[in-house]
Amino acid sequence: MNPRDIAPEIAAVAGNYQYKKPPDLFLQVQEWLDKAWRFVADLLSSLRMHMPGMADTNVVGNIMQILVLLSGALCLFVIVYFAMRRMGQLSAQAKLAKKGQSAAYRLLDAAGWKSEAATLAAREDWREACRALYMSSLRNMHENGVIEFTPTRTNYEYWYALEPRSQGLARAFKSLANQVELVWFGNKQATVEDYRSIETQLQKVEEECNFVKEINTRDRAGRT
Repeated sequence: MNPRDIAPEIAAVAGNYQYKKPPDLFLQVQEWLDKAWRFVADLLSSLRMHMPGMADTNVVGNIMQILVLLSGALCLFVIVYFAMRRMGQLSAQAKLAKKGQSAAYRLLDAAGWKSEAATLAAREDWREACRALYMSSLRNMHENGVIEFTPTRTNYEYWYALEPRSQGLARAFKSLANQVELVWFGNKQATVEDYRSIETQLQKVEEECNFVKEINTRDRAGRT
C-alpha cells in the first residue's frame, strides 16, 4: 500500500500562514533577561558555583544566600551611616555650648548674653546674635537653679534632663535649640526673622524658669 502524498495539503497550509512579528518591546525585554541571566551565570561560575538550571535547588539556595548577604551588608552600611551622622550632630551640639565658655565670655550671665545678643543684632550679625540668645537660655536655667550649665552637655541631654522637671520648659528649650541649630549648623542663612523668633522662644524659656523656680521655692518653704 502506497502512503498518501500530503505534500499538497502542507503547501496549502503554509501558503495561508501569516507570520506576526512579536512586539519590539517584548523582544527587548527578552534580550535584557537573557543578558541578566548570562551575567548571573558568569558571576556564579567565577565563584565556582555551577548553574545547570533554575530547577537545581542547590543553585537557588546559593542565589538566596548571596542575596541575603548583600541585603545584610546594605543594612549594616545604612545603620553605620546614620549612627555616624547622629554622633556628628551630638558633637556639633556640644561644641555650640562649649564655644560660649571661651575666655572672652566666661563671666557673662543670662542678662550679659542678652545684652551681647542685642549688640550683635545691631551689627546685623544674626548668626552670632542667635547663639548669644541660646547661651542666655542656658545661663538662665542655671541661675534659676533649674539645671546646671555644663559646656559639654548636648541639647538632647539638656532636654532629657528637663523633661521630668518641667515639660513646658523642656518644650520651650527644645524649640529654641532647634531653631539655633538650624542657623548655626545648617545651610540656612540667619536672618532678622530668625533672631526675633528665637528671642520669643527665649522669653518662653525665661517664663518657664521663673515658674519652676517659684514651685521649688514653695516646696522648700513647705518642708521647713
